Amino acid sequence: MGEIDRLVPSGIIEQWVYHLRRQRARAVDAIWLIDQGYTVHDGKNGVPTFDATARVRAEHETVIAEVNALLKLYDGINLGQDIAEPA
Repeated sequence: MGEIDRLVPSGIIEQWVYHLRRQRARAVDAIWLIDQGYTVHDGKNGVPTFDATARVRAEHETVIAEVNALLKLYDGINLGQDIAEPA
């Protein structure tokens, strides 16, 4: 499928970037809590059944890495730098 050029208002882009930064901050905070000894458990009816801390931490690390890549792309575009296609 070919590329479609569409103009997105800058205000919408700024809202997306703001949201991405908030998601990254939440992920960083969650990892900090895990590092302080907090755990996350899957469960049913309020009864923990499985320690899901490692899975949750990995998900948050993925969020941080993906948001960092998107923000790097965003900053590069705003600074007029050549941007290589993401892998």
